[in-house]
Amino acid sequence: MRVRIIGLGTNWWSARPLDVTDPFCFRRPAWFNSAGLKFGNRLRLCWVYPGQVRFNCNSGFNPEFPQRIIGRMVECNGPNRMHGRTHLLVTRILNQNAQPECYLVTLTERTCGAIQFSRAGWKSDGVQLISVSLRRQRYELITLIRKDDWIKSNLGIWSLSQDATRLELSDAPLGGQE
Repeated sequence: MRVRIIGLGTNWWSARPLDVTDPFCFRRPAWFNSAGLKFGNRLRLCWVYPGQVRFNCNSGFNPEFPQRIIGRMVECNGPNRMHGRTHLLVTRILNQNAQPECYLVTLTERTCGAIQFSRAGWKSDGVQLISVSLRRQRYELITLIRKDDWIKSNLGIWSLSQDATRLELSDAPLGGQE
């Protein structure tokens, strides 16, 4: 699956192979990204939908400069559920000329307004959740969307821009919805 990364979550961590007798085990960590909420200097994992994006050491991801992956095209194994979490494994960075199948985006209440997660119809059927952290009115949502997908907030309907580099408010209602 070809995915263009438009946004990532707040929560980052790494894990190394369990075999510490391997002299290279500390050189081959995996890096994980997930939704989280910052309160001052504290990071809170308020997962209502746990999940993560995984970057292996051979994927081409540089953990020293995580923002460099934004806007890049990557190859991923499709999202799968394991141990109660959604996992999206990034296998390698692709040429920018490749056509993406979907887009990894992150939404927060600050940028997109309030979302009524408990109400049906807050997202189109094609939206695939990766991770959601929610606490009162604050949230961070990491999701995979396709060109025609949308997410509804109190500000309106969010969809990909024409150049597919960001989310933007749509002018027209989708499918007769308000």
